[in-house]
Amino acid sequence: MNKNISPFRFFLTDLSFSKKLMVSFLILLLIPSLAVSVLIYGEINDLVVTDTIESAETLTLQTAQTVNNLTRKIKNVADILSNDSYLRQIAMHPAFSHTDNTEFSGMLRDSFMASVSSLLDDPTIRNVRIYLDSPYADLYAGSGTGDIFQSMDLTKGSYWGGIMSTNTTDSLYCAPFYLSNREKETLGTLSYVQRIRYDMSTDRESATAAYLVIYFSSEDLSEMLENETPEGDTVNYILNDRDNLIATSDEALAGTYFLDNEAIDTLIGNEASFVKRTVLERELYTGYYDIEDTGWRLISIIPAAPLMEKSRNILLRYALIYGLSVLIAVIAGLFIGRSISDRIGNVIKKMERTHHSKVHKIKEESGRDEIGDFVLTYNHMADEINDLMERQKADAEQIKTSEFNALQAQINPHFLYNTLDMINWLALSNEKEKVIDAVQSLSKFYKLTLSKKDTIDSVENEINHVSLYVKLQNMRFDDKIDFIVDVPDNLMHHDIPKLTFQPVIENAILHGIREKDEKSGTIVLTAWVENNDILFLISDDGVGMDEETMNMILVDSPEETPHRKGSNIGIYNTHKRLSLFYGQGYGLSYRSTPGEGTEVTVRIPL
Repeated sequence: MNKNISPFRFFLTDLSFSKKLMVSFLILLLIPSLAVSVLIYGEINDLVVTDTIESAETLTLQTAQTVNNLTRKIKNVADILSNDSYLRQIAMHPAFSHTDNTEFSGMLRDSFMASVSSLLDDPTIRNVRIYLDSPYADLYAGSGTGDIFQSMDLTKGSYWGGIMSTNTTDSLYCAPFYLSNREKETLGTLSYVQRIRYDMSTDRESATAAYLVIYFSSEDLSEMLENETPEGDTVNYILNDRDNLIATSDEALAGTYFLDNEAIDTLIGNEASFVKRTVLERELYTGYYDIEDTGWRLISIIPAAPLMEKSRNILLRYALIYGLSVLIAVIAGLFIGRSISDRIGNVIKKMERTHHSKVHKIKEESGRDEIGDFVLTYNHMADEINDLMERQKADAEQIKTSEFNALQAQINPHFLYNTLDMINWLALSNEKEKVIDAVQSLSKFYKLTLSKKDTIDSVENEINHVSLYVKLQNMRFDDKIDFIVDVPDNLMHHDIPKLTFQPVIENAILHGIREKDEKSGTIVLTAWVENNDILFLISDDGVGMDEETMNMILVDSPEETPHRKGSNIGIYNTHKRLSLFYGQGYGLSYRSTPGEGTEVTVRIPL
């Protein structure tokens, strides 16, 4: 833009018509929307947080009521069983009750066991056990009561047994930590323990006659907590008054956001209300409810970060919808603007007059709007196309020359002449079988070379092709060349450009082995997989090359090297063809030692 032209004038005159409409629409649509977005961002955030917290309070209250109902039910079951006539009879005098085999006593026992059986039909109650004072445990175990009655000695392996034996409380809700391994593995992971005291005024007055234990599962509680969790990153968990974890909706999150009872009392205060607090540099919304008569506390924690993310997602959806509306409006504006750009039709008419042989330029018009820029662009394109046509004509001639040279390198006329001359001498010598073998081999060789139009063939066919070449050369040179192929079968089906091996083998024979005094030697072709590439190694024991000659062999130069006759065009074309076909890093690489031989590595992708 010219510095002497005001922005307003530039907008009215030189700026393209489509951009004028787009800028206008963006000003009219985006600026008010951005102002509204800034104003409502805080409102949306507050609404999301408030709605989530209210939902969390409701769900946490429902969860607390559900847990309360479960613990009340457990306690009611214990009360029903502890007041059963059969248990009261045991508490009155265990020994007398067991020896009383009257029909009435049997009926009491059967009624008690029926009550236990019906209670165990409830899926939340896993097991019921009555641990009797040691002198009487053996009297009741198995006497028509199954394994309900057990010795109080078994409670010594549990933490709750120690609490009940040293405490005057008559009931206790037990965390998993309180139970022995035996109980957790076979009975349940949580329990409610109720003490049953002796009723008789004897020397055992007020002593414990039995412990009635109702076992249930922390998994049931965890499932309740999980079902009542409102947000993905929210966690509910239950603690007892000793900060032991009873159950949780998510064990990992409970460990991350764990708050003990002291922290809850300090940070929150009253129950039934969520407050925002910073814990370990994290902002959390936290609330709790006490579970009645259990010493347990249900704690719900909602991280603040996901709530902010939720509000941002709402705004993002709003922005996407609004952005789509803006895009539609801009497209509509551009369409309208294009419909009134009549001058474009005049430019098209001029373009239709352009001859096919050469692209002619259009007279440039003043102005910097779409039409003015279009004319400038078209004239630039005309210059580029004309230049391209000239370069294409020159490239076509160069391609013809390259294709001829490549074909000449691939099908060496000297090889064909020498082979036919050899066949002629075999015929004059009446070597009929050798003549037939040579003709068949030459026919197969050129069939593999010239058959089809594809430039790609299998590794197996390439090896067959080069084997025929070596065979024909051996027929000329009295079998002085040993050709060994050691390629794994699983690589034979892979594709490779045709005539990849032949120029390398030809060089190995003519400029390696044949330049030795004894004119004999060995060529080995091996292959393996390395880093998702296939590497073919063609090694010979010929005269080798010095470093200068080796460095020039893959250079595009038809000149003969100082140390050998012939050009490197066949090798260079093969390397160039592989590099163009597969990309940089693929093709041929040489390693040679004068007097010892040469190794050529052909690398293609697996």
